[in-house]
Amino acid sequence: MQKLLRAPLAGLVAFTLANVVSNLLFFQLGAPILFDPDIQSAKVIDVLFEMEPRPLMFENGPLYMAYGLGVGAVHGLVFMMIEPALGRTRLQRGLRFAVVLWALMALYFEFHTPFNMFREPLMLVGLELFFWAVVVLVEGLVLSFLYGWSRHDTATAVE
Repeated sequence: MQKLLRAPLAGLVAFTLANVVSNLLFFQLGAPILFDPDIQSAKVIDVLFEMEPRPLMFENGPLYMAYGLGVGAVHGLVFMMIEPALGRTRLQRGLRFAVVLWALMALYFEFHTPFNMFREPLMLVGLELFFWAVVVLVEGLVLSFLYGWSRHDTATAVE
């Protein structure tokens, strides 16, 4: 039962920190490249900064963050379910969960939305995939370290 409570809490903390890193990478450090109108698709710039209604993250930050907390809790519960298959150490589990998140979330999102729907140039999609790797790495590692001992560790201690 303790893991059932700790998993969503660790997930929401990890997801919140990853969201901060995401905003730093995409909207601060990467902004001069990602939002350069000479490089970026006009659709991306219009959707993010011009068209009404603007994205929820700009218009209603608390609602956006509340939804993000729910997503983080779900990520924590998924981590709890697959954690025995992710490795013995917290580092292994965090890295491997990051790979799962990147492969199942970032690849699809970048292909479907920025590349497909908004016609973002492949060079920028590649940069964003790199940023996503950093973001999910933060989430995976923080979640794994907050989650705590593996079931492997518990089984070994009991045996």
